[in-house]
Formats: sequence, structure tokens, C-alpha cells
Amino acid sequence: MPAGSGVVAPDAAAGKPAVPARASEAAEAVRLIPNRKSEAYFYGAQTGRVPAGWSCRRHLHHMMFELNLVLEGTQLAEVGGVSYRQGKDELVLVPPMTLHAYRAAEPFAFFVMHVQVDDPAFLNLLNRAKLPPLKPEHELSRLLLPEVKRILRLVTEEGEAPKTKLFRAVFTIMDLLETHIAGLEGPGARADVLPIRIAKAIESLVADRHAEEAIAAGWMEALAERLGFSRRHCYRVFREAYSLSPREYLAVLRRQEAMHLLAGGRHAVEEVARRIGYDNVQSFIRQFAKWTGTTPGAFRKERAGETVYLTPIELE
Repeated sequence: MPAGSGVVAPDAAAGKPAVPARASEAAEAVRLIPNRKSEAYFYGAQTGRVPAGWSCRRHLHHMMFELNLVLEGTQLAEVGGVSYRQGKDELVLVPPMTLHAYRAAEPFAFFVMHVQVDDPAFLNLLNRAKLPPLKPEHELSRLLLPEVKRILRLVTEEGEAPKTKLFRAVFTIMDLLETHIAGLEGPGARADVLPIRIAKAIESLVADRHAEEAIAAGWMEALAERLGFSRRHCYRVFREAYSLSPREYLAVLRRQEAMHLLAGGRHAVEEVARRIGYDNVQSFIRQFAKWTGTTPGAFRKERAGETVYLTPIELE
């Protein structure tokens, strides 16, 4: 019975109205549960077979993790600067903001999925774990593999699968990862969300409609000041978390955003240059050639198909 309702329950034993409880006793019977919200975005899932010689360039995904599964054959994977041979039914977990690339020495089949989540503590947990490729006999793989294959079936065999089924499997995967990694770390491990705050602030610079003004000299000092920390501290915690510096992360984001905008075909080279913070289009063209080995115009015509793995910057 809610406290303060004014209703007096009958005394079953005496057949008389019971004496109302004191306000303090009534309050002790009510426990308020904090409101919570969680959002997940199932993004960029692909499956297929690729020939020998195929490659996927080094790239990263911001604010999302990737699960990459080999279905047949062997894939050569590079994650965070470490190279692996990934065989059938082996899972690779790519944490957020981690450079990775793939190539095929022989034909192979794969399934890849990405999940963007709004939980900085969970994302930080994935970065700290640095899990190697999970072979089928690994304890965590035995738990994850059925869920990943369930998602593969849902999105390929059942067409437009119900969201409830899809996201039940997605959140089961997240729960398994969180439970396993927390068990490895033991009690007392705490998330440091500052690296993700820095990453999101850098993404905001690139996504700014006037990026050429936002990314000015001293941008890192200004960013650190807004977050309330020193530039040195921000640099250190970011590099420890992601194995690349804030400036390197900015460069990767600008490159990926430029490739994504060029692939869309709607933006002139001058506009792309301005959108990612270059006020001089010739400077942008020279830098883009260093990034990709070709000019923006030639890239748009010849190699736009390579950008299918890129995720555009999407801010809340």
C-alpha cells in the first residue's frame, strides 16, 4: 500500500481497523529505484566471401565495438598493431578507437558486426581487456559464438528479423563480455571515462560545420581546458587507453571522414576539405595523397568501394 494513501487496512486478528504506521516506518517500506536508459545501435553488419588478395585498410570505429568472425578459410587480421591468423569459427573483438585491418592470403568467408552503445564504462572495459582472437575452444568463445551465429541467421535467413530477437542477442553478447572481463580484472577495477570524453570532443571538432576554425593551433590545449584537465594528463590517459595520441586520432578521423564524404559523391573536393578542417584545398589534396596514395578526385572514381567499412561521425 503506498505511503500516505490515507487508507487504513483492517486488523485481521482483532477485526478492527489497524493503527496507521508512523510516517518513518512507512517510508522504510518504499525503495526508490534510479531511472536508467540504454541505447544500442546495430551497425554495418556484412557477410560474404572474398578472394585471395582482398584487403581492408587500417581504420577504426568511434564509440562502437566490432565482432569479426571467420566462417571458412583463414583471414590475416591486424588489431592494435598486433597481427593474427584468424581461422574458422575464431572471433576477433575490436574495441572502440582501435586501428585494425584485414587481408586475404586465400579466399575466405566472414561475418562482421558493429555495436554502438551509450555506455562509456562498458566501452572503457573493452579497451582495457585487449582480448586476443578467441579460438572456438576458448571459454568466452563457447558462450559468444552461438549468439553471434544467431544474429547472422536473424539478419540473413529471416529477412527483417524482429528487433526484440536481434537486440536480445546483442545485449546477451554485451552481458557475456562484461561478466567475463570483470571476472578477469577482479573487484575494485574502475572505469576511467576521461579517454572517451576526449575522443568525443575530438570527434566534435571534425564534425563541426566550421571545422577549419575549430581545428586551430592550440586545439588540444583548449580541449583539455574545457574538460578541466591539463594537456599532459589528457595526452597520457588517451594514449594509455587507445595506443595512439589525440593528434593521431584526429588525423585518422579526418582521413576517414574525407573518404566517407568523397564516396558519397555529393560534396565537391573544396567542400570536403573545408568540412574536415582545411582552409586551403591544395593542402588537403597533398595530405589526402599521403593518406591514400591518390588524389581525392581519383579516389572518388576508382576506389570509393573501399569505404564500405567506414562509419561516419554521428554525434548525439
